[in-house]
Amino acid sequence: MPLHIGSINADVTVYDGDLPLSERQLRQLAEAVLRVLAARERDQRRSRAATTIRPGALCSTDCGGE
Repeated sequence: MPLHIGSINADVTVYDGDLPLSERQLRQLAEAVLRVLAARERDQRRSRAATTIRPGALCSTDCGGE
């Protein structure tokens, strides 16, 4: 089963029973997943902040038009 997490690509085989990964490997995998999730969340916040119309950008009753 292919697995894609951010810039990490790997082929993963699922085994029944005990996992063939050490505790250290599982911890590293979990930390990598958490880093990617945090980066996505941070990027979403930045994107929302960059596209939000702020009150100072809104036109008041005198916009210089008619």
